[in-house]
Amino acid sequence: MSLTDELRSVPPALHGQAEFWGLAWEALAFIERTVQPGMATLETGAGASTIVFAARGADHEAVTPSAEEAERITAECERRGISTDRLRFRIGSSADVLRTWEPRPLDLVLVDGAHAFPYPTLDWWFLAPHVKIGGLMLLDDAYMPPVAAVVDHLRGSAAWSLEQPASFRTAVARKLADEVPESEWKGERIGGRMSFRYLPPGRRVGAAVRQRFFSTRVGLKTVELLRPLLVRSGGGAGYPSEHR
Repeated sequence: MSLTDELRSVPPALHGQAEFWGLAWEALAFIERTVQPGMATLETGAGASTIVFAARGADHEAVTPSAEEAERITAECERRGISTDRLRFRIGSSADVLRTWEPRPLDLVLVDGAHAFPYPTLDWWFLAPHVKIGGLMLLDDAYMPPVAAVVDHLRGSAAWSLEQPASFRTAVARKLADEVPESEWKGERIGGRMSFRYLPPGRRVGAAVRQRFFSTRVGLKTVELLRPLLVRSGGGAGYPSEHR
């Protein structure tokens, strides 16, 4: 059984009183498949993904505002026999931490911290120059306009290539070259309404209907009522995420 399958069968309580809201399981499995021992990685946000990065032997940094969350993740790694020797937590808002972060070349970055504007843009701005040529940047909750704005820029940039998504809400971009963004807007479509434009056309409608329903009060109540069944059946993630 893969680590993703183990986490899926019994989701760990990493966020205190919060429900287990995290990456869609497909995205977590993507990280487990992609990350190799010794890779330089970083994520904004922390949670089950942090456990997977550590288990894969990455030289990993996780930026989270919660020291208690970091302690729970470390304890869960220890409980599972996963080394944390190469795992470092940077405690604070990514907008503050990354401003004074000592840069290093990165193989893979996961942007999944604060989702309100302008945090996803700031995470990209601080980290993109340090992603290696050929490296990957994953942007979770890419349907949200503040994140979609970054995805839209990457789609139109010659320095990046959008790859097959890691999940229905997780965009993947590969860095092709260094870039200095244009200082003037030239009419590019950036952000806008909730969008799944990063998915293949055949998957967009279903993902949009699903996410719009589960973003409503009725939808969230439905998830709350069905969560015990979803967890037992292995379907407990992949809904709107506020916590990781």
